[in-house]
Amino acid sequence: MPNITTFEEGWDLMQKGINKLKNILEGFPEPFTTEEYTLLYTNIYNMCTQTPPYDYSEALYEKYKETFDDYIKSTNWLSISNTKPQLFAYSHGPIIRILLNMEGQVLPSLQEKKDELLLRELLKRWSNHKLMTCWLSKFFRYLDRYYTPKQRLPSLEETGFLSFYHLVGDEIPLKCYTTVYDGIHRQVMDAILAMIDRKCAGEPIDETLVNGALSFYSEIGECTRKNDPKHFAETMMKENVANCNMSRLQIS
Repeated sequence: MPNITTFEEGWDLMQKGINKLKNILEGFPEPFTTEEYTLLYTNIYNMCTQTPPYDYSEALYEKYKETFDDYIKSTNWLSISNTKPQLFAYSHGPIIRILLNMEGQVLPSLQEKKDELLLRELLKRWSNHKLMTCWLSKFFRYLDRYYTPKQRLPSLEETGFLSFYHLVGDEIPLKCYTTVYDGIHRQVMDAILAMIDRKCAGEPIDETLVNGALSFYSEIGECTRKNDPKHFAETMMKENVANCNMSRLQIS
């Protein structure tokens, strides 16, 4: 009888890898080795190809989603390091080097920011979340070969992006600009409009920052296959920016 990896054994190994990835994102210089990366991928492969009832594909997919949800909602603040972390990944031979600089967790950080600081923080968190999605999906990518297509589930990358969409921004109803709702989106748009008001009053603003924040709505919509984020931003702009010369501001 071949060796069977229990779910507890296999997930314990993945949790160690996930914790290491989080440490890298939070500024601790502890790069993955080729062996560690290969071990994590192979572990997922083994857990997905064992004979039932030891095929843990469904449980691993759920754990993958929980990993993102728990990370975004976490209130566990760690010391901020001035050292830029290095994350190494290995695919088909070449070394891909990514530099990340992530300070703390997502939701607590965004909730403490206002106006321009909020916009800068949101864009930084979104950029880091994309990187986290990229590398976690590489660890678990065997799930996308058979499990997610067969079950007609979102891919690993789309699942990672949806976690940011749901937990940071909340669901955006198609006509949410006429309703009151909680979450970061209202604060972000208020910050954008406040900066536009300053521009209309003749004050200089960082238009690149505003453009980046507006582009976020388009990008997260594309990543999650949802139209409402871009629709929301476009509607808010049309209703609140009518007579101001903001020719360089656009939702790409």
